[in-house]
Amino acid sequence: MSEVMSPARTTAPSHCPPDVPYAPGIETARFLGWFSIGLGLVELVAPEVLGDAIGVRRRGLLQMHGLREIACGVGLLSSRRPTTWLWARVAGDAVDLATLAAADDVEGARIAAVAVAGVTLLDVATASRMSAAAALEGK
Repeated sequence: MSEVMSPARTTAPSHCPPDVPYAPGIETARFLGWFSIGLGLVELVAPEVLGDAIGVRRRGLLQMHGLREIACGVGLLSSRRPTTWLWARVAGDAVDLATLAAADDVEGARIAAVAVAGVTLLDVATASRMSAAAALEGK
């Protein structure tokens, strides 16, 4: 049975100890952290291979995307409540989609854009859940 929350309540729901943040979606956030690190490493060490597959021929740009992905991944894995890092991933997804819109190979970019859009939906859903939980706790 769900508990009715009063507007003045700023603590975690009753099923959480007081020192544990209410963080629904934390497992998904951790998955996204490892995904970010893996993708970032590919972008950083094999930009030509990835670039050929997705139609982006700018090696330095892909490596910068890789550094961003790795930073977000580390942030997601090292934070107790990585809401900010999830929103950083959403912003990065927008940059990725803009990069794909300017790609040299339209077909490869379309396929990659569909994949990025799917991950973006997961990023937004998880960030929204964690933001709502933080608001519930008054943080």
